[in-house]
Amino acid sequence: MNQSRCDMTATPVGTFGHEPPVIPTQAGAATSAPRAAAGSAGGGAELVIRRGPHAGTAIPVAGTVTVGRGRDCDITLDAPTVSLCHARIHRVGARYAIVDSGSLNGTYLNRNPVDRAELEDGDELWIGTYRFTFRTT
Repeated sequence: MNQSRCDMTATPVGTFGHEPPVIPTQAGAATSAPRAAAGSAGGGAELVIRRGPHAGTAIPVAGTVTVGRGRDCDITLDAPTVSLCHARIHRVGARYAIVDSGSLNGTYLNRNPVDRAELEDGDELWIGTYRFTFRTT
């Protein structure tokens, strides 16, 4: 196994930039819009791209996911405003949290800069020029 720059072992989920995203089979079909909160019965989560290439695409989040420009991140965002290892989303019990990895441009939650924060269904994440909606499934 390769050690990533984020000090995590990474299995890439997809690259989002000039080419179509590669969505893992467990993600199912792309979502054209965020769906209504389904509660925490499934315990899973997803990021729905709201702004940027491939807007409307849903990306599953399970366990710990690294986000950045580096090819060894779980979610690779091809934009100069995204750091190589920008942030990490991880599960804490039944909830999820985001941790900025010391990125140059910062990570924003609901338009506020954060170093570390708990995520709620419907939260808006800004990573570089990308805008995501966090959804629990």
